[in-house]
Amino acid sequence: MRRFLVRLFELALIAIALVATPATASDPRRSLQELRHTRWTLGDGAPASIQAITQDRNGFLWLGTSTGLYRFDGLVFERILPDDDIPRSFQVTALLAAKNGDIWVGYDFGGIAVVRNGRLRSANPWTPDGGVDAIVQGRDGAIWVTADSRGEMLLSRLKDGRWSKIGPAQGFEPSEMGSILAASDDSIYIATPGVHYQLKPGANRFERLASKGGPYAALAERPDHRIWLADDTGLRRLDGSGSRIAITGANTPFARRAMRSDRDGSLWLVAQDDGLTRFRPVQGGFGPPERLTAEQGLSSSLTLSMFEDREGNIWVGTASGLDRFTATNIAQPALREGLVTGFVRSRNGDRLFVGGLSGIYRIDAGVDQPSLLFPKTSVGVLCGDGQRLLTFSLEGHYRLDLTPAGSLRKATVVGDPLSISCVLDDKGIFWAGRDRLYRLDGAQLVPAPGEAGAKVGTLLKLRLDRGGRLIYSRPSTGFRRYDGALEQPIWPRDAVTIGAISTLAFGGDTILAGAAGGVGRWDGRRFANLRQRDYPFLADVTGILQSADGSTWMIGVNGIVRVSTAALTAAFNRPGTALPFERFGYYEGFSARSYMNEANDIAQDASGRIWFATNKGLAYIDPARITRNTLPPGVVITSLAAAGRRWTEMAQLIDLPAGTDRLQIDYTALSLTDARANRFRYRLEGSDTGWTDAGDRRQALYTNLGPGTYRFHVIAANNDGVWNREGAVVHFRIAPRFYQTIWFACVCAVAAFGILWLLYRRRVRVVAERTRARIEAQLAERERIARELHDTLLQGFQGLMLRFQSVVEQLTPGDRARDALETTLEQADDVLLQGRERVRALRENMKPVLLHPYLEALATRLVPTTIGWTIEESGGAKPVCAPVADEVSAIVAEALSNAIRHSGTRTIAIRIGHGSDKLSVSVEDFGAGIPADILKAGRREGHYGLVGMRERGERLGGTLSITSSAGGSQVKLTAPARIAYE
Repeated sequence: MRRFLVRLFELALIAIALVATPATASDPRRSLQELRHTRWTLGDGAPASIQAITQDRNGFLWLGTSTGLYRFDGLVFERILPDDDIPRSFQVTALLAAKNGDIWVGYDFGGIAVVRNGRLRSANPWTPDGGVDAIVQGRDGAIWVTADSRGEMLLSRLKDGRWSKIGPAQGFEPSEMGSILAASDDSIYIATPGVHYQLKPGANRFERLASKGGPYAALAERPDHRIWLADDTGLRRLDGSGSRIAITGANTPFARRAMRSDRDGSLWLVAQDDGLTRFRPVQGGFGPPERLTAEQGLSSSLTLSMFEDREGNIWVGTASGLDRFTATNIAQPALREGLVTGFVRSRNGDRLFVGGLSGIYRIDAGVDQPSLLFPKTSVGVLCGDGQRLLTFSLEGHYRLDLTPAGSLRKATVVGDPLSISCVLDDKGIFWAGRDRLYRLDGAQLVPAPGEAGAKVGTLLKLRLDRGGRLIYSRPSTGFRRYDGALEQPIWPRDAVTIGAISTLAFGGDTILAGAAGGVGRWDGRRFANLRQRDYPFLADVTGILQSADGSTWMIGVNGIVRVSTAALTAAFNRPGTALPFERFGYYEGFSARSYMNEANDIAQDASGRIWFATNKGLAYIDPARITRNTLPPGVVITSLAAAGRRWTEMAQLIDLPAGTDRLQIDYTALSLTDARANRFRYRLEGSDTGWTDAGDRRQALYTNLGPGTYRFHVIAANNDGVWNREGAVVHFRIAPRFYQTIWFACVCAVAAFGILWLLYRRRVRVVAERTRARIEAQLAERERIARELHDTLLQGFQGLMLRFQSVVEQLTPGDRARDALETTLEQADDVLLQGRERVRALRENMKPVLLHPYLEALATRLVPTTIGWTIEESGGAKPVCAPVADEVSAIVAEALSNAIRHSGTRTIAIRIGHGSDKLSVSVEDFGAGIPADILKAGRREGHYGLVGMRERGERLGGTLSITSSAGGSQVKLTAPARIAYE
C-alpha cells in the first residue's frame, strides 16, 4: 500500500509538470527583468569579443571569438585549434551549423574553415579576399558566404559541391556591406545601403526589391514568415507595410548591427549604441523597447551577437564575455533590498506588507514592484492586516492606519516595551510578546489579563489559529494557547525533535511547523516530525504555505520546494515515506533568510502569485506560469584517456594497449538551460553490475580493469529531471599482457597438471619404496628365522633324539617301554623332517615365483573335485616377489574357501593380469553371491576373513574390491607393479 501511495504521488507531480508550459526565455509575457540572467566573463574562462554563436546537432554551443573558435557545454569553454598551418587571424567573425553536422567558420582574415569529424581545417576554394561577415545555408542546402573586402560586399555560394562567385551575372551588384538572410521559403535576401535583393526559390538571378534602406542594415524573419529590416532609419517590415519604429544608432567601429527573431516573435538587436535591445510583440505591433547594458548586469554594453538555442535560451556575445537569458519560474522585482520581517497579508490578499532595510513595503496583487509605505530603518517586527499595521523598531514603535487604497493615513507612536512578536486578532486587538504577553490599549502596551501577563519567561511566535485563538511559544515549556485568562498547553517542548521552530502555518485542524531540523505537524493528538536527515530539502524552513490547488510550498536553506499536500500528509502519517518534491531557485542561489528565530516568509496574494522572503530579497512565483524544460539533453562522451593518450572519436572501437590499468572517461550533457543541474548515470558493461549515480560529476574513473572488450554507457537528465535514456556509448578493448592470454593460461594449466602428475608419481614411488622396503625386511626376517631354526632349534632337537636313541638301545628288546619310546622316536623323526622342510621352504620361497603354477597348486589342494576351476593369465607371465606371492596366495585361499563354503557355485575362475603399472588377481564364483548386509558391513558377524583380505591388500600398497550380484561374486586384488615385481 505504501508503494502504491508513493507512486500515486509521483504520478500526480508528473501530471502537474506535464501541464506546465515549455521553458522559453523568449516568452513575450516576461520582461528582461523576469528572465534569469547568467554571465561568463574572462574570470570565468569565457573568451572575449564573441562575434558569432551557433549550436550543433549534439547541442554544443560554438563561439567565434577574438582568440579563435570555442566549444561550450554550459560549464567549460574548450578551445578548438586548427589542424593546418594556413595563415589566418584569431578573430572568428561568422559561424554556421550546417544540416550535415559540419561547422563552418569564417575569419576576419584567412577566409573560411570547416569542422568535420572533429578536425578544424581550411575550406577556402580560392585565395581569400577580405574578412568573412556571414555564413548562411538555404533550405536547398546551398551555403552562402559574404565577405567585406575594403568596404565592398563579396558574395559566394557552395552548391552541389561546387563553389561560385555571385556578381552582376546573377543580378547582384557588389556595393557597401550589408546583411544576408536565408528565409524559411528558401529565398535569399540581401540588404545593402540603398538596394535590397531577393533570390526567389528555384531562381538563378537576384531581383531588386522596391524597398530602400540605410546603412548598417540587419535582416530577420519572424515566426509569421515576415521579413524585418533594421537600419539607421528604423525598424520595419521589408515589404514596406506597417509603421516604422525608431531605434538607436550602431556607431561602434568593427561592430556590425545584427538582428534575430526568437521563436515567440520578439526581435533582438545587438551592436546598438545602447547595449542589448528587445522588442516584445503586442497586438498590432511591438511594445516599447527593453534595453540592457552593463549597468543592469550585462557582461558588456557592447553586444556583438545573439542566438536562441533549441531549448529557448537566449545567448548574447559581448566584447567581454557571454550572457544567457533563461526562462525562470522565480522572478524578482527591481527592489533587491534585504528583508528584515516576514509577510503580513490583508484579509482578502489584495495587499501584502513586508519590512525591508529602508522601511515597510506594500505589494499590490498582480503588481511586480513593491512600493515604500513607511520609511523607517531598523524595523524588526511587523503584524496587522490591510487596514492597520503594528511595527517595532530600534527607532520607535508605531501603529499604522491605512486608507482603503492601502496608503498610509496616520502613524501613531506606541510606547515601550520593545516586543519581538505581535499579532492582530479577529476583534482588531493587537497582541505583543517579549517577557510576557501584552495587549495594545490605545497607544500603550499593557500586560494581558491572567497568568500570561505575569512575568513568567520569554514569549515568542504569536499567531492566531483557525478558530481565532491566540497561540504562542514559551521556549522552556512549549507552545501554549491563551483563552483570555489562562494558558493551556498545546504540545510539550520534548515532543519536537526537529530543533527550534521558526514558522507556523495552519491547515484545517492541523498546525504545520517549520524548524531548523525539518518540518512538524500537530494534529490535535500528537506531534509528528519529518527530520531533514531523511528529507534534506526540509532543512531550516522559514515559511510554509498550503495553496488551494493541493500543493504545499516551503522555503528553507536548500531553496524553495513544492510538494503535494496529500504526499506530505502520507509522510507525516508514516515518517520515512518517500516525499517527491519540485525545487525552484536552488541553482539560482535562492534560499531562506539566515538566523530567523521567527519568520513568515511565504504569502500568496489575490492574483495567485506566491511571494517569498529570501536571502536575495523579494521573489515571487506565479503557479499559473510555471515552465518546464521538456527537451531531453544531448549526451556526448568527449574523451577517453588511458596509457598517456587521449581519444576523442568515439564512433569506432578503441584499442587500448596491454597493461592499461587506469582509464578516464569524460562526458557531458548538452542541456544549456542550467548545465549545473544536469544529472548523470553511467555503467561499464563488463565491469559494473548496475548503474552508478554520478550526480553532476562529468567524469568516470576506472582502475584495475582486466583485458577484454567493454561498453561504457552514460545517460543524463536536464535541470527538470527529463532523462535521455539512450545516452551515449563508447566501446573499447584492453589488450592482454602475455600472461593474460589464453595460450599462456593453457601452458600454465599443462605445467600445473605436469607438476601434479610428477608429485603424484613421486608419491606413488615413495609409497612403493616404503612397501618394498617392508617386504624386503620381511624377506630378511624369514632368512634370519630359517637360519636360527636350522642352527639352534633343529640341531638341538636332533641331539636330543640321538640321546633318546642311546637310551632305547639300553632297554631290553620287547620291553613295553622300549616299544613306546621307539614309536615316539619315529614320530619325532617325522616332525624333524617336517621342520627341515619348513626351514628349506623359508629359504627357497625368498625367490620370485610365477603365480600361475603357484596358485594352480593352491587350487588343486583346496578345491574339491566336485567343483570345476580355471586359471587365466594375461599380459605375459612375470615373476612375483615371494612375500607378495605369499600375500596373494593367502587372499586367493580365503576367497576360494569362502566360495566353496558359502556360494554353492559349481565353477570358480581365477584370473591373473600382468600390466606395466599393476598386478591384478581375481577370484570369481557363479553362485548365490554375498548377502547385501555382509557386503555393506564388510564382514560376517564373528568372522574376519574379509577383513583380513583387505588388510593384506593394504599391506601390499594396493586395493581389494569385493562385488556381488545374483549371478555370483568377485574378489579382486590390485597391487602396484613397483611392489609386485622385481
